[in-house]
Amino acid sequence: MKNPLRLLLLVVVGAIGMAFAGPALAVYQPFMTVEQTSYKVGAPTAVDFVLGGGQNDDPSAKITIFSPAGYGNNLSQAPGTKLGNAFAIATGAIGPGVPSPLTGSVVVGDPANATLMAQSALCRQGKTTNTAVWLLNLSLLGQNLPPIPLFVNVVGPYVTVEICLPHPSQTTPAGVQLVYADAAVKGVFTNASTRGGYQWAADFTPYDSSTPPKPNIAGTVEYRSYSGLPSSVTLKRVKSKPSVVSFAGKLSVEGLDPKGIQLDLYAGAKVLPAPGAIVGGTGKQVAKKQGKTKGSKGTFSFSVPKVKKKTYFQARFEGYTIQGNCEGASPAGLPLALCKGTDLAPLNSAQVKVNPPPKKKKHK
Repeated sequence: MKNPLRLLLLVVVGAIGMAFAGPALAVYQPFMTVEQTSYKVGAPTAVDFVLGGGQNDDPSAKITIFSPAGYGNNLSQAPGTKLGNAFAIATGAIGPGVPSPLTGSVVVGDPANATLMAQSALCRQGKTTNTAVWLLNLSLLGQNLPPIPLFVNVVGPYVTVEICLPHPSQTTPAGVQLVYADAAVKGVFTNASTRGGYQWAADFTPYDSSTPPKPNIAGTVEYRSYSGLPSSVTLKRVKSKPSVVSFAGKLSVEGLDPKGIQLDLYAGAKVLPAPGAIVGGTGKQVAKKQGKTKGSKGTFSFSVPKVKKKTYFQARFEGYTIQGNCEGASPAGLPLALCKGTDLAPLNSAQVKVNPPPKKKKHK
């Protein structure tokens, strides 16, 4: 990828907000953002996949995710192993067009299971064998839904994850459409051993409008997520006026010119206040798109009112996409024009604990 990367701040803040920003007429604008727990060269990393689209989009028939070329993998986990947590949003589960939150987990399935092999044949053009099968187990209001199988294989330099979804007309109750999914897996991926920029890719295929509906292969589009190895955000407390708490930090993403980027600051009474790849975050934003970086060194600063009790702070980089066309060939061989965007991987700083100023002793 060319240096430096060009950035454009996403107009819609947050993946869930983006998922419900669809226009009135049916379109197809899916996206994917991938966040990792580590961006160190050669390090093991948990990976969080965030996929979604507009509420009024055509429903997705199939999604195929490709890991970056150069990443290592371990697909030897035993059936029943929990890989991570999951969260999703579906419409139509409790009423037409009504969004409903779903919670659950990603668990390793048995590739030799007859039901999963039959589902694989339908999803993968007759192929019944897979290196691994992951099950996206979700529940709504305490009721377990049928697991969604994810068929996992090594294809050349990539790990591929193939997901097939029923059309809303084929669900029970009819009309349910998955519009947002956030699923994490740990113990599977290892970062590439060479410094550089790496891209996750997802190919999305919608259903057509025929009866019964069929996958619209010609409507397939691609979306990517960029991870720079190495990448980091630092945060430390610096001297300030008694009335405020001030921080300084530095953003560094391999291949990125960090000038002019704005970060978020999270705070809370519990550890790890910012959301991350495998944590939901225990705090809240206290500064949104502030701390603008200065120059090519990526330095930034924050100041917030002094704290009255022990508080943890974290800086977070998120909500940016690469401006312009996608760069580099599609892992699926799709024309470059079908790649609709590239998000930059979010990342957090380590937390900083701040104690309130000591109380002044009263003189008797």
